[in-house]
Amino acid sequence: LLPPLMMRRVADLLVVAALAALPWGGLQAGTVQVQVNLPVPERVNMTGIDSILVTRIVLMNDNPKVDVNRETVSYLRRELRKNTPLHVLDVEAPPLPEQPLDELARNPEFWKEMSAKYGADMILTSSLKYAITDRSGFVTEDVISPITGQRVRRTRYADREGFEMEFHVYFIRGRDGTLLYDDKFSEDTTLDGKNNDPLTALFIMFDHIQPELFGIIASNQKVESRILFTE
Repeated sequence: LLPPLMMRRVADLLVVAALAALPWGGLQAGTVQVQVNLPVPERVNMTGIDSILVTRIVLMNDNPKVDVNRETVSYLRRELRKNTPLHVLDVEAPPLPEQPLDELARNPEFWKEMSAKYGADMILTSSLKYAITDRSGFVTEDVISPITGQRVRRTRYADREGFEMEFHVYFIRGRDGTLLYDDKFSEDTTLDGKNNDPLTALFIMFDHIQPELFGIIASNQKVESRILFTE
């Protein structure tokens, strides 16, 4: 991982390179907009952390349509392998005691014991609330009239379902049980129709938070626009 000063210098070089690649004629207007890739370091110190254990999820409500716990653990393991350099321990996800997770996350002795048992440098534990609601109702939409070819506005009744997710994640260092970082993510999406696949909706919302979630423990890049003055 490069130090912050070196990262800024790399970003500056990228801007210069992007500007140099533009045709000379485009530099006469006074300003130019370029897209640059900026390095984004992880938010926690990952020194000495090579393996990670995913625990069972603390569910804040029941959902009879899907095994949210098993599917979420599988999703997190799969995406950790794809988006981080960490070795994901392929063991049965350990259960957690009946205790508020926000309190348990600050119990270093508990996590040190779990870390020693499974040989984990880091532990990812989390809570999840996942709700499905009926959002059917009248919607207004613009359509092209097949008779006149003009755009007209109409109102119709539409079957729709709403999906809401609240995901609170905790990253804990194994060797001393210290809570390194925690964050809460909220997502909401609406899908047309009835009887939508609840797993598909859940994973859509997880995909929305994925860059920020895994950016906690792994460096990545983001694309930003920059306006440069040429005169």
